[in-house]
Amino acid sequence: MIHHTSPHQDLDEVRDVTIVGAGPVGLAAGFWAGMREASSRIVDSLPQVGGQLITLYPEKWIFDVPGIPRILAKDLVEAHRRQTLEQFDVPVHLETTALSISWEGEGSDRLVVLHTDRGDLRSRALLVAGGHGAFEPKRLPGFDMAPWEGRGAHYIVSSKQELAGRSVLIVGGGDSALDWTINLLDTAERVALVHRRERFRAHEATVSQVMNAVGSGDVDLHVPFQIKEIEGSSGIERVTLYHSSDPEVEVDIECDAVLLQLGFKTALGPLADWGFDLEKGAIRVSPTFATSLERVWACGDITTFEGKLKLIATGYAEAAIAMAQAIHEIRPETKIQPKYSTNTGVPGAIVGQP
Repeated sequence: MIHHTSPHQDLDEVRDVTIVGAGPVGLAAGFWAGMREASSRIVDSLPQVGGQLITLYPEKWIFDVPGIPRILAKDLVEAHRRQTLEQFDVPVHLETTALSISWEGEGSDRLVVLHTDRGDLRSRALLVAGGHGAFEPKRLPGFDMAPWEGRGAHYIVSSKQELAGRSVLIVGGGDSALDWTINLLDTAERVALVHRRERFRAHEATVSQVMNAVGSGDVDLHVPFQIKEIEGSSGIERVTLYHSSDPEVEVDIECDAVLLQLGFKTALGPLADWGFDLEKGAIRVSPTFATSLERVWACGDITTFEGKLKLIATGYAEAAIAMAQAIHEIRPETKIQPKYSTNTGVPGAIVGQP
Protein backbone atom coordinates (compact mmCIF):
# COMPACT_ATOMS: atom_id res chain seq x y z
CA MET A 1 0.00 0.00 0.00
CA ILE A 2 1.35 3.42 -0.94
CA HIS A 3 2.11 5.65 2.02
CA HIS A 4 0.72 9.15 2.00
CA THR A 5 2.00 11.97 4.14
CA SER A 6 -0.78 13.07 6.47
CA PRO A 7 -1.86 16.73 6.47
CA HIS A 8 -1.02 16.91 10.19
CA GLN A 9 2.60 15.85 9.57
CA ASP A 10 2.82 18.18 6.59
CA LEU A 11 2.16 21.29 8.70
CA ASP A 12 5.75 21.16 9.92
CA GLU A 13 7.32 20.81 6.47
CA VAL A 14 8.54 23.39 3.98
CA ARG A 15 7.56 22.28 0.49
CA ASP A 16 8.60 23.58 -2.89
CA VAL A 17 5.07 24.49 -3.99
CA THR A 18 1.71 24.79 -2.26
CA ILE A 19 -1.22 24.40 -4.65
CA VAL A 20 -4.55 26.00 -3.75
CA GLY A 21 -7.32 23.99 -5.39
CA ALA A 22 -7.84 20.23 -5.75
CA GLY A 23 -9.78 20.28 -9.01
CA PRO A 24 -8.43 18.70 -12.20
CA VAL A 25 -6.10 21.63 -12.89
CA GLY A 26 -4.75 21.67 -9.33
CA LEU A 27 -4.20 17.92 -9.44
CA ALA A 28 -2.45 18.27 -12.80
CA ALA A 29 -0.21 20.94 -11.28
CA GLY A 30 0.74 18.49 -8.54
CA PHE A 31 1.63 15.95 -11.21
CA TRP A 32 3.89 18.43 -13.00
CA ALA A 33 5.61 19.24 -9.72
CA GLY A 34 6.30 15.55 -9.24
CA MET A 35 7.64 15.21 -12.76
CA ARG A 36 10.11 17.99 -11.95
CA GLU A 37 11.01 16.20 -8.69
CA ALA A 38 9.61 19.08 -6.65
CA SER A 39 7.65 18.53 -3.46
CA SER A 40 4.12 19.87 -3.34
CA ARG A 41 0.95 19.88 -1.29
CA ILE A 42 -2.65 20.64 -2.21
CA VAL A 43 -5.16 22.68 -0.20
CA ASP A 44 -8.92 22.77 -0.82
CA SER A 45 -11.95 23.95 1.14
CA LEU A 46 -14.07 21.04 -0.13
CA PRO A 47 -14.31 17.66 1.67
CA GLN A 48 -12.88 15.68 -1.28
CA VAL A 49 -10.60 16.16 -4.26
CA GLY A 50 -12.04 16.87 -7.68
CA GLY A 51 -13.42 20.38 -7.34
CA GLN A 52 -16.59 21.08 -9.30
CA LEU A 53 -16.24 17.82 -11.23
CA ILE A 54 -16.88 15.69 -8.18
CA THR A 55 -19.07 18.12 -6.23
CA LEU A 56 -21.46 19.34 -8.92
CA TYR A 57 -21.64 16.71 -11.66
CA PRO A 58 -19.73 13.48 -10.88
CA GLU A 59 -21.98 11.48 -13.25
CA LYS A 60 -21.58 13.91 -16.16
CA TRP A 61 -19.79 12.75 -19.29
CA ILE A 62 -16.76 14.83 -20.27
CA PHE A 63 -15.88 14.81 -23.95
CA ASP A 64 -13.12 17.42 -24.31
CA VAL A 65 -10.14 15.75 -22.64
CA PRO A 66 -7.71 15.12 -25.52
CA GLY A 67 -7.20 11.44 -26.31
CA ILE A 68 -10.22 10.28 -24.29
CA PRO A 69 -13.45 10.03 -26.33
CA ARG A 70 -15.54 10.39 -23.18
CA ILE A 71 -15.13 9.85 -19.45
CA LEU A 72 -17.34 10.35 -16.41
CA ALA A 73 -16.27 13.31 -14.26
CA LYS A 74 -15.78 11.07 -11.21
CA ASP A 75 -13.59 8.67 -13.21
CA LEU A 76 -11.44 11.53 -14.47
CA VAL A 77 -10.93 12.67 -10.88
CA GLU A 78 -9.97 9.14 -9.84
CA ALA A 79 -7.43 8.95 -12.66
CA HIS A 80 -5.94 12.26 -11.49
CA ARG A 81 -5.85 11.00 -7.91
CA ARG A 82 -3.84 7.94 -8.93
CA GLN A 83 -1.58 9.87 -11.28
CA THR A 84 -0.71 12.64 -8.83
CA LEU A 85 -1.41 11.72 -5.23
CA GLU A 86 -0.38 8.06 -5.35
CA GLN A 87 2.67 8.45 -7.58
CA PHE A 88 4.18 11.43 -5.79
CA ASP A 89 2.93 11.14 -2.19
CA VAL A 90 1.26 14.55 -2.28
CA PRO A 91 -0.48 15.47 1.00
CA VAL A 92 -3.93 17.00 0.57
CA HIS A 93 -5.43 19.37 3.13
CA LEU A 94 -9.20 19.07 2.62
CA GLU A 95 -11.87 21.18 4.31
CA THR A 96 -9.13 23.77 4.73
CA THR A 97 -9.74 27.40 3.84
CA ALA A 98 -6.88 29.51 2.52
CA LEU A 99 -7.30 32.78 4.42
CA SER A 100 -4.28 34.96 3.62
CA ILE A 101 -0.62 34.89 2.66
CA SER A 102 2.56 36.52 3.87
CA TRP A 103 6.28 36.19 3.17
CA GLU A 104 9.26 35.53 5.39
CA GLY A 105 12.99 35.24 4.87
CA GLU A 106 15.18 36.74 2.17
CA GLY A 107 16.92 35.66 -1.02
CA SER A 108 17.03 31.93 -1.71
CA ASP A 109 15.46 31.31 1.72
CA ARG A 110 12.39 33.39 0.88
CA LEU A 111 9.15 31.55 1.76
CA VAL A 112 5.49 32.08 1.03
CA VAL A 113 3.34 31.42 4.10
CA LEU A 114 -0.22 30.34 3.46
CA HIS A 115 -2.38 31.04 6.49
CA THR A 116 -5.34 28.64 6.70
CA ASP A 117 -8.05 27.95 9.25
CA ARG A 118 -6.11 24.80 10.22
CA GLY A 119 -2.61 26.22 10.48
CA ASP A 120 0.20 27.83 8.48
CA LEU A 121 1.75 26.13 5.46
CA ARG A 122 5.19 27.20 4.23
CA SER A 123 6.57 26.72 0.74
CA ARG A 124 9.00 28.31 -1.66
CA ALA A 125 6.25 29.12 -4.16
CA LEU A 126 2.48 29.09 -4.32
CA LEU A 127 0.17 28.24 -7.21
CA VAL A 128 -3.53 29.12 -7.20
CA ALA A 129 -5.63 26.69 -9.23
CA GLY A 130 -8.97 27.28 -7.58
CA GLY A 131 -11.29 26.94 -10.55
CA HIS A 132 -13.95 29.65 -10.41
CA GLY A 133 -13.27 30.14 -6.72
CA ALA A 134 -15.74 29.27 -3.98
CA PHE A 135 -19.14 28.31 -5.35
CA GLU A 136 -22.65 27.61 -4.14
CA PRO A 137 -25.81 26.64 -6.01
CA LYS A 138 -28.22 29.36 -7.09
CA ARG A 139 -31.57 29.19 -5.36
CA LEU A 140 -34.89 28.93 -7.12
CA PRO A 141 -36.23 32.46 -7.72
CA GLY A 142 -39.82 33.15 -6.74
CA PHE A 143 -40.29 30.04 -4.59
CA ASP A 144 -38.77 29.10 -1.23
CA MET A 145 -37.36 25.57 -1.45
CA ALA A 146 -35.77 25.68 2.01
CA PRO A 147 -38.60 23.75 3.76
CA TRP A 148 -38.09 20.88 1.31
CA GLU A 149 -34.31 20.67 1.43
CA GLY A 150 -33.47 17.30 2.95
CA ARG A 151 -37.01 16.16 2.24
CA GLY A 152 -36.66 15.48 -1.48
CA ALA A 153 -35.21 18.74 -2.83
CA HIS A 154 -31.62 18.49 -4.06
CA TYR A 155 -29.20 21.06 -5.43
CA ILE A 156 -26.22 18.70 -5.51
CA VAL A 157 -26.27 14.92 -6.00
CA SER A 158 -22.98 13.08 -5.60
CA SER A 159 -24.21 9.88 -7.26
CA LYS A 160 -27.20 9.21 -9.47
CA GLN A 161 -27.86 6.09 -7.40
CA GLU A 162 -29.27 8.46 -4.76
CA LEU A 163 -32.20 8.91 -7.16
CA ALA A 164 -32.53 5.28 -8.22
CA GLY A 165 -36.13 4.15 -8.55
CA ARG A 166 -37.51 7.60 -7.78
CA SER A 167 -39.76 9.92 -9.76
CA VAL A 168 -37.59 12.99 -10.37
CA LEU A 169 -38.51 16.49 -11.47
CA ILE A 170 -35.47 18.34 -12.82
CA VAL A 171 -35.61 22.15 -12.79
CA GLY A 172 -33.41 24.16 -15.17
CA GLY A 173 -32.53 24.78 -18.78
CA GLY A 174 -28.74 24.68 -18.90
CA ASP A 175 -26.19 21.95 -19.54
CA SER A 176 -26.36 20.46 -16.04
CA ALA A 177 -30.15 20.16 -16.05
CA LEU A 178 -30.25 18.46 -19.43
CA ASP A 179 -27.22 16.27 -18.67
CA TRP A 180 -28.94 15.00 -15.52
CA THR A 181 -32.10 14.37 -17.54
CA ILE A 182 -30.19 12.06 -19.87
CA ASN A 183 -28.11 10.46 -17.10
CA LEU A 184 -31.14 9.52 -15.00
CA LEU A 185 -33.03 7.73 -17.77
CA ASP A 186 -31.54 4.37 -16.78
CA THR A 187 -31.74 5.04 -13.04
CA ALA A 188 -34.88 6.93 -12.04
CA GLU A 189 -38.35 5.44 -12.29
CA ARG A 190 -39.56 8.54 -14.12
CA VAL A 191 -37.94 11.79 -15.25
CA ALA A 192 -39.65 15.13 -15.86
CA LEU A 193 -37.96 18.36 -16.90
CA VAL A 194 -39.32 21.84 -16.25
CA HIS A 195 -37.90 25.13 -17.48
CA ARG A 196 -39.38 28.59 -17.17
CA ARG A 197 -38.51 29.41 -20.78
CA GLU A 198 -39.14 27.54 -24.02
CA ARG A 199 -35.52 27.79 -25.17
CA PHE A 200 -32.68 25.90 -23.49
CA ARG A 201 -29.16 27.18 -22.82
CA ALA A 202 -27.55 23.74 -23.11
CA HIS A 203 -25.36 22.34 -25.86
CA GLU A 204 -27.33 21.64 -29.03
CA ALA A 205 -26.39 17.96 -29.06
CA THR A 206 -27.68 17.52 -25.51
CA VAL A 207 -30.91 19.35 -26.33
CA SER A 208 -31.42 16.96 -29.25
CA GLN A 209 -30.93 13.96 -26.94
CA VAL A 210 -33.51 15.29 -24.50
CA MET A 211 -36.02 16.07 -27.23
CA ASN A 212 -35.57 12.55 -28.63
CA ALA A 213 -36.28 11.16 -25.15
CA VAL A 214 -39.36 13.38 -24.94
CA GLY A 215 -40.51 12.15 -28.33
CA SER A 216 -40.12 8.52 -27.28
CA GLY A 217 -42.08 9.13 -24.07
CA ASP A 218 -39.13 8.64 -21.71
CA VAL A 219 -39.10 12.24 -20.45
CA ASP A 220 -42.01 14.49 -19.52
CA LEU A 221 -41.23 18.04 -20.67
CA HIS A 222 -42.93 21.14 -19.21
CA VAL A 223 -41.98 24.47 -20.84
CA PRO A 224 -42.41 27.28 -20.13
CA PHE A 225 -43.51 26.39 -16.59
CA GLN A 226 -42.43 27.24 -13.04
CA ILE A 227 -42.99 25.78 -9.58
CA LYS A 228 -46.08 27.14 -7.82
CA GLU A 229 -46.59 24.73 -4.93
CA ILE A 230 -45.15 21.57 -3.37
CA GLU A 231 -47.14 19.11 -1.29
CA GLY A 232 -46.16 16.16 0.88
CA SER A 233 -46.01 14.95 4.45
CA SER A 234 -42.56 13.58 5.31
CA GLY A 235 -41.23 14.45 1.86
CA ILE A 236 -42.16 15.73 -1.57
CA GLU A 237 -45.13 13.95 -3.10
CA ARG A 238 -46.58 16.40 -5.61
CA VAL A 239 -45.44 19.57 -7.40
CA THR A 240 -47.82 22.05 -9.03
CA LEU A 241 -46.44 24.02 -11.97
CA TYR A 242 -47.84 27.16 -13.56
CA HIS A 243 -47.37 28.46 -17.11
CA SER A 244 -44.89 31.37 -17.30
CA SER A 245 -47.13 33.38 -19.63
CA ASP A 246 -50.51 32.33 -18.20
CA PRO A 247 -50.43 31.56 -14.45
CA GLU A 248 -53.97 30.21 -14.64
CA VAL A 249 -52.67 27.20 -16.57
CA GLU A 250 -51.40 24.61 -14.07
CA VAL A 251 -49.96 21.10 -14.20
CA ASP A 252 -49.65 18.64 -11.30
CA ILE A 253 -46.58 16.39 -11.21
CA GLU A 254 -46.44 13.28 -9.02
CA CYS A 255 -42.81 13.00 -7.86
CA ASP A 256 -40.73 12.31 -4.77
CA ALA A 257 -37.56 14.19 -5.71
CA VAL A 258 -36.81 17.62 -7.18
CA LEU A 259 -33.35 18.23 -8.59
CA LEU A 260 -32.62 21.94 -8.99
CA GLN A 261 -29.96 22.69 -11.59
CA LEU A 262 -30.00 26.47 -11.82
CA GLY A 263 -26.31 27.22 -12.03
CA PHE A 264 -23.87 28.33 -9.36
CA LYS A 265 -22.63 31.55 -7.86
CA THR A 266 -18.87 31.86 -7.66
CA ALA A 267 -16.62 34.17 -5.68
CA LEU A 268 -12.92 34.48 -4.90
CA GLY A 269 -13.65 34.51 -1.18
CA PRO A 270 -10.61 35.44 0.97
CA LEU A 271 -8.39 35.45 -2.16
CA ALA A 272 -10.01 38.71 -3.20
CA ASP A 273 -8.15 40.48 -0.37
CA TRP A 274 -4.70 39.06 -1.04
CA GLY A 275 -3.63 41.92 -3.32
CA PHE A 276 -4.00 40.27 -6.73
CA ASP A 277 -4.53 42.31 -9.87
CA LEU A 278 -8.19 41.40 -10.41
CA GLU A 279 -10.43 41.79 -13.43
CA LYS A 280 -14.13 40.89 -13.28
CA GLY A 281 -13.59 38.52 -10.39
CA ALA A 282 -10.60 36.72 -11.94
CA ILE A 283 -6.86 36.89 -11.29
CA ARG A 284 -4.95 38.61 -14.09
CA VAL A 285 -1.76 36.73 -14.97
CA SER A 286 1.24 37.29 -17.23
CA PRO A 287 2.06 35.07 -20.25
CA THR A 288 4.04 32.90 -17.79
CA PHE A 289 1.05 32.76 -15.38
CA ALA A 290 2.78 34.88 -12.77
CA THR A 291 0.44 36.99 -10.65
CA SER A 292 1.11 40.44 -9.24
CA LEU A 293 2.23 38.81 -5.98
CA GLU A 294 5.77 37.65 -5.30
CA ARG A 295 6.35 33.93 -5.92
CA VAL A 296 2.67 33.33 -6.63
CA TRP A 297 1.39 31.86 -9.90
CA ALA A 298 -2.14 31.00 -10.98
CA CYS A 299 -3.78 28.82 -13.61
CA GLY A 300 -7.16 27.46 -14.63
CA ASP A 301 -10.57 29.10 -14.66
CA ILE A 302 -9.66 31.49 -11.85
CA THR A 303 -7.31 33.41 -14.18
CA THR A 304 -7.82 35.89 -16.98
CA PHE A 305 -5.62 37.06 -19.85
CA GLU A 306 -6.04 37.99 -23.50
CA GLY A 307 -7.30 34.98 -25.45
CA LYS A 308 -8.38 33.07 -22.33
CA LEU A 309 -10.32 29.84 -22.90
CA LYS A 310 -12.01 28.20 -19.92
CA LEU A 311 -11.52 24.54 -20.75
CA ILE A 312 -10.06 21.61 -18.84
CA ALA A 313 -7.68 21.05 -21.76
CA THR A 314 -6.27 24.58 -21.63
CA GLY A 315 -6.16 24.45 -17.84
CA TYR A 316 -3.84 21.46 -18.05
CA ALA A 317 -1.45 23.41 -20.28
CA GLU A 318 -1.58 26.41 -17.99
CA ALA A 319 -0.72 24.19 -15.02
CA ALA A 320 2.35 22.80 -16.81
CA ILE A 321 3.61 26.27 -17.75
CA ALA A 322 2.93 27.81 -14.33
CA MET A 323 4.62 24.96 -12.48
CA ALA A 324 7.66 25.07 -14.77
CA GLN A 325 8.02 28.79 -14.12
CA ALA A 326 7.54 28.42 -10.36
CA ILE A 327 10.20 25.72 -10.09
CA HIS A 328 12.63 27.67 -12.26
CA GLU A 329 12.12 30.67 -9.96
CA ILE A 330 13.01 28.73 -6.81
CA ARG A 331 15.67 26.64 -8.57
CA PRO A 332 17.29 28.90 -11.19
CA GLU A 333 19.64 26.13 -12.26
CA THR A 334 16.74 24.09 -13.64
CA LYS A 335 15.56 24.50 -17.21
CA ILE A 336 12.12 25.82 -18.06
CA GLN A 337 11.57 22.94 -20.48
CA PRO A 338 11.00 19.67 -18.60
CA LYS A 339 12.40 16.38 -19.82
CA TYR A 340 10.09 14.32 -21.98
CA SER A 341 8.30 11.55 -20.11
CA THR A 342 8.83 9.21 -23.08
CA ASN A 343 12.52 9.31 -22.22
CA THR A 344 12.43 9.60 -18.44
CA GLY A 345 9.24 7.88 -17.32
CA VAL A 346 7.90 9.00 -13.95
CA PRO A 347 10.65 9.83 -11.43
CA GLY A 348 10.97 7.09 -8.85
CA ALA A 349 7.63 5.52 -9.67
CA ILE A 350 8.68 2.53 -11.76
CA VAL A 351 11.69 0.33 -11.03
CA GLY A 352 14.34 0.65 -13.73
CA GLN A 353 13.31 4.12 -14.86
CA PRO A 354 15.40 7.22 -14.14
